[in-house]
Amino acid sequence: MKIGIITVYDSITNYGSFLQAYALSRVLEQKGHSIYFIRRMSDDDILERFNQLVVERCTVKSNIPVKSILLKAKYKMIMRREIANNIKRFETLKNDWNHLNIISKEDIEKVGLDLIICGSDEIWNIHNKDIDIDFYGCGWIKNISKIAYAISSGDTKTDEFLSVKSWKEQIGDFDVILPRDTMTQKMSLDYTGIESPIVCDPTILRGYENYTITDCGKEFGKYMLVYSYQLSKIEKKYIKKYAKENNLKIISPCVYSIIADENIYTSALDFPSLIANAECVYTTTFHGTIFSLMFAKRMCSSPRFPKILNLLEQVNGENYLLPNNASYEQFKAVLDSKADKNIIFRALKKMQENGAMGLDNALECVKKNRHNPIGASYKDNVKYYYGFSKDEETVRSKSSSGGLFYELSKAILDKGGVVFGARYNKENNTVEHASTDEVPIHELMKSKYLESKIGDTFQKIGKNLEEGRFVLFCGTPCQAAGLSMLREKKYYKHKDHLFIIDFLCEGVPSYKVFNEYVACEEKKSGKKIDNVDFRSKFYGWNNHCMKINYLDKSSRVRPAFADSYMHTFIIDLVFNRPSCYDCPFRTEKKSDITIGDFWKVGKVNDSIKDNRGVSAIFVNSDNGEALLDQVKNQLVIEELSTDNIKNMVQLLDLRGAKDRRNAFYDEFAANGYEAAIKKYSTYFNNSSFIKKAKFLKRWIKMERRRKSSEQMSVK
Repeated sequence: MKIGIITVYDSITNYGSFLQAYALSRVLEQKGHSIYFIRRMSDDDILERFNQLVVERCTVKSNIPVKSILLKAKYKMIMRREIANNIKRFETLKNDWNHLNIISKEDIEKVGLDLIICGSDEIWNIHNKDIDIDFYGCGWIKNISKIAYAISSGDTKTDEFLSVKSWKEQIGDFDVILPRDTMTQKMSLDYTGIESPIVCDPTILRGYENYTITDCGKEFGKYMLVYSYQLSKIEKKYIKKYAKENNLKIISPCVYSIIADENIYTSALDFPSLIANAECVYTTTFHGTIFSLMFAKRMCSSPRFPKILNLLEQVNGENYLLPNNASYEQFKAVLDSKADKNIIFRALKKMQENGAMGLDNALECVKKNRHNPIGASYKDNVKYYYGFSKDEETVRSKSSSGGLFYELSKAILDKGGVVFGARYNKENNTVEHASTDEVPIHELMKSKYLESKIGDTFQKIGKNLEEGRFVLFCGTPCQAAGLSMLREKKYYKHKDHLFIIDFLCEGVPSYKVFNEYVACEEKKSGKKIDNVDFRSKFYGWNNHCMKINYLDKSSRVRPAFADSYMHTFIIDLVFNRPSCYDCPFRTEKKSDITIGDFWKVGKVNDSIKDNRGVSAIFVNSDNGEALLDQVKNQLVIEELSTDNIKNMVQLLDLRGAKDRRNAFYDEFAANGYEAAIKKYSTYFNNSSFIKKAKFLKRWIKMERRRKSSEQMSVK
């Protein structure tokens, strides 16, 4: 067959993109096919595009004149250096492209292609600025069979693709989709209803025995290869120390590194040799990890990206991973260790065999059926709104965000119904579910950053439903999913009387951690705590604040960046129970309505960005739509356009979070709260003096604005 490949082969800052493209072409050529690569843009446009990305990254702004001048000078130097390096990369890699048979989009019909293979790499990742999703989605190619091989959408979620209006038609026009990772597999399943097998990257599919190893790199003597787009200060420190101790040169290919003894710009085809001839490798990249595994190098890989974690898990190579907040001794131990070659090679061989099977089956499917699109049945039943209560004084100002929970609750209470939600029990510093039959509604309002004890709430809900009452429940997504299952099975005949709300959840912390935090605060203040307001609007909605009220009627308010518990929970994500990091209900909603904070409202409607609170509102069912309709007159509310959905969906960066969490709790169990915070939290009291001063300055500004606002309201 004549096969056209559409993929990123032309990145001048990434050896992996070319190598995966080259590997796929060689595998297909060995099967007897004629291979063509379809050009996205001209060579001159490629260089101009990458230079423009450099300019964008080097554009800085500061309100401080002196700082602005210094930053501009610094980034001007970086910009000149990187544009000069782009020219070197471009000239070198342009020669690599000569190994590919490249045609233009206009040549497709003239060549008479039988099949398009789209992939691999993250060419369906709409977060990547260098990705043109309209081009790589292949919707512009009609009446030709299409396969997506080892395709990846990166960390893009299903509902984010709603902003690509043509996506359903584009993905539905493929004959076969073979994803490289679980996230892409899930997206494909959502849109097509077909659970496709995961296949390996083409560089693995080709097999390590098919890479020609030259003497490239040996001219440097003994060296440590460093292949990373961004290194932290601590990584740079450890790499330099290790290289010095072992008398190794530091070589950085393709990517400029300030710590390298040699920055080299060579052919991407030399990259496997550079890996094979190195004494050891430090990398934060996917393909750097792949080739290090192929040649069984002593290697250390940073766990920044899920794709690297997943890859190492598949080959039992977890000992190659650098632990978070690792000491130099741990760094050295990882680089000094040797993984079991036989285990890794067997795992890579198994991945290769599975990938080859998936590709062969896809090719056979196309030969047999010609162009037979799988179709797309995805329907987004969720409706997206944003808004807040019109009652500024008694509702919005006393809510964590826009007051939606109160207004929805009031609609149920006005019908003689009952509302169940989480309340803070100051008697034992716990959060437990209660109903408005037991406590006033204001005790159920606002966020509580603790696990809420559900108790016998579901039994009470059942009893109230049997009595014919309307019931509203608000809880975590997993609690909502449990109640939803009961509604379908046990309370089905009362389902129109039961309304389930959940919220955008970041996980639930341990009570042991919170209780030690409380004990530390009481010890420091010399006072007993009466209750805690986890989300005070003391400094407005945009500034998370922890307010502690003492038994002597005094209180203490701190912004999140000045409170160890709030900061670590929100920023570091290390307090949660293990299941929270893999929670399916963060995206698979079983509730009628999901509420939360619409932090990016300024990108959608700047006129209501007033620092008082705006709620994100996801209506997930007809039940939810009916309930929201009852309160719209009490709200300032707008429906969100499809183009802006990406600004509302929850994006938590959980890469490596579970490992950080486990390390935190190991330290916590051994040495207590303050020791664990000091070691595993980015809480600013453990940072440099300069950073402390910056936060203090920010706090002073917040206090001035608050006092000024109070004076204005008095007038």
